[in-house]
Amino acid sequence: MPETKLIAEFFEQNWKKVEVLITEKSLVWEKSKIDFREVADLEIVQHVQKECIRIRREKDYYFNFGEKQKQVFRFLAFNIKSDKFAVYFLSPALRGGVLVSNSKWEKGYFSITESAVWFLSPERQIRVPLNTIGSVNKDTRTVGDKSRVVLSLSHMENKEVVTSFILCPETTLELLLDYLRRILEQQKPKEKLSDIEEQILTMVYTGLDSSNIESVLGISTEELNKIYDKFVNLGIAKVVKIRKEIELTPKGVVIVSESAKKLGGGKSG
Repeated sequence: MPETKLIAEFFEQNWKKVEVLITEKSLVWEKSKIDFREVADLEIVQHVQKECIRIRREKDYYFNFGEKQKQVFRFLAFNIKSDKFAVYFLSPALRGGVLVSNSKWEKGYFSITESAVWFLSPERQIRVPLNTIGSVNKDTRTVGDKSRVVLSLSHMENKEVVTSFILCPETTLELLLDYLRRILEQQKPKEKLSDIEEQILTMVYTGLDSSNIESVLGISTEELNKIYDKFVNLGIAKVVKIRKEIELTPKGVVIVSESAKKLGGGKSG
């Protein structure tokens, strides 16, 4: 995108029209300026009844660029401060464990910012918040006619597990694997869970409600509520109903994934 002037709506107590100058390195409007190297996060969100671009620096800035929004978002996604790696990616490859039939390998970048990782191509800019990543492993997939080692990254999206694959040189793959695993390690709760607590997490993950869990395990409502409170305090679940029902956070999904590997003697990449 060459240096461009656009009329946009900017939110400051209310939406107002402003002229925005977009250069190679910054975004300028009125007496304000955002250098792309200072941007911590970028996302398309709904804000005060408008779909807009949220740009986070020290605070959040909201812009609506109308029909130019997709073009501006793509430009910003490629130019904000990040570590970018040239890769091929397939995203999503699996949704809820089921193969996504119309998904195709794309040539682009895997980009890492302060709060998200991105799959970037000219057509698509897919943002995956770091706190939604559930697991990352090596996997073997047929790409073209060859069996290739790829990086498999799973994350939560609308309460569903979505898996993407990354194909890149081995040195890059190892670097990304190490970095993402360190992120997952930081997300794990500091306190170890008992076998029954891991069992309950798995039951919640598979969709069982409190009554069914109590029945299967032969425990009381009071006992289950105490365990639920522990999950919520550890950040691996959140309460979704007054009669305490919970759903797992990405941290909880990581534990279920690790627990399944232990039970199956599963191999880890």
